[in-house]
Amino acid sequence: MKEAHPLEKSLGMELYSTDSPGIGGKLKVRFEDFVVQEINPDNQILSIEDWPSTTSSPQTIDGERSRFLTFTIQKMGLATMDLSNILAASLRISRNFVTYAGLKDKRAITAQTMSVPSSVAETLPFLELSRIAIRDIRYTRQPIQIGDLWGNRFTILLKDITTDRDTALKVTEQLLNTPVLNYFGVQRFGVTRPYTHLVGKALVHRDFENAVRIMLSTTSEYESEELTDIRMELSENLVSTEKIIDSFPRELNYEKDVMKHLMKHPGEFERAIKKIPPKMLTLQVHAFQSYIFNRLISERARLKMSIDKPQVGDFLIKLDETHSGRDAWLFVTDSTLEERERQVVSGEYGLAAPVPGYSTRLPLSIQTDLVKQALKDEDVQLRDFRNASMKALDAPGGLHLTSIIMTDIESSHSDDGLLVKFSLRKGSYATVVMREIMKNHPINRV
Repeated sequence: MKEAHPLEKSLGMELYSTDSPGIGGKLKVRFEDFVVQEINPDNQILSIEDWPSTTSSPQTIDGERSRFLTFTIQKMGLATMDLSNILAASLRISRNFVTYAGLKDKRAITAQTMSVPSSVAETLPFLELSRIAIRDIRYTRQPIQIGDLWGNRFTILLKDITTDRDTALKVTEQLLNTPVLNYFGVQRFGVTRPYTHLVGKALVHRDFENAVRIMLSTTSEYESEELTDIRMELSENLVSTEKIIDSFPRELNYEKDVMKHLMKHPGEFERAIKKIPPKMLTLQVHAFQSYIFNRLISERARLKMSIDKPQVGDFLIKLDETHSGRDAWLFVTDSTLEERERQVVSGEYGLAAPVPGYSTRLPLSIQTDLVKQALKDEDVQLRDFRNASMKALDAPGGLHLTSIIMTDIESSHSDDGLLVKFSLRKGSYATVVMREIMKNHPINRV
């Protein structure tokens, strides 16, 4: 297996799964170049439709009145969390009441399912929001929650490739039914400033001062010289001023909130961290867990252990179900190996590896040895992921598929570039698939 780009290696994504040459290129030149359609649990693909005109009639609500409104929402150029904030503000409800099945890309056109309380039934159908279209509103007894989807359908236009058409098509076709390492993608950590897993590690260690220091002082070549200088200054003393806070871009509002608190209450790092919304703090811890998982499956591949076929000591999880680490799973033993192999071949189960947390099980196996070594390297123990005093940092861990196997990838070429279409189960990144095709700097997949 080929060695990955240095930035990806620093995030645990140490290898490529294929030896084919990269074709280069760039994703998401326009929002229209990256289209994501959620696939619901019944395997229905949400459609992308024409944007409504300003004269369109208000939406109607289907079904008998119930506790929640569930609807399809189409967005362009917005992250799912930004979308949640916009909806919450427009409907005058807490953002905690806006729920969704999965996060969707920002630089894209996407269609997904969301829910809000039915108390806003007289407001939601009349919303007119920029780059947002709401349709198919219906009453439901339960809200949509994380994991309530099969996966996503991707239609991606890759531009500025560096090879000829035939090579590009051949490289893409080679991915059909080929196991690809199911890494957590670079966007989990931040491409231009990959630091979230480092903050997550500090939070797991309850080292709030270091978490703040990493958050405020980590810079990159993609930030302005002025902001880089300010971050270097902050790294020394973490003393902020109104001038420093005003120098931070508006989109870094969480960092600004932390600095505002520390300016009024120097040294109160834990309380400053709590100014960040709980969901964002959870994502930091999840990023650290994802980094360890990436390292784990990289080492598995380096040792030439299969990433799609079980061996004694492995875990299997049932496909298309949510797994938290406390759910049912199958363990592979000498006596069950043949049966477990059949269950994987049938498509009912998939090979999985631990995303470490306080509920992670460590039976005697080679994989457990790899987990223990990764934890030792990071100077962390499973019990460190238990945090009863801050629920946002309490991380049980779970099991995650070790490979992506695409049975429907197809590609075609036009004057605009290489058009690639495929479907992925939830928990897998399209950019991880595209990195196998492109094999260039991750900045090209932002």
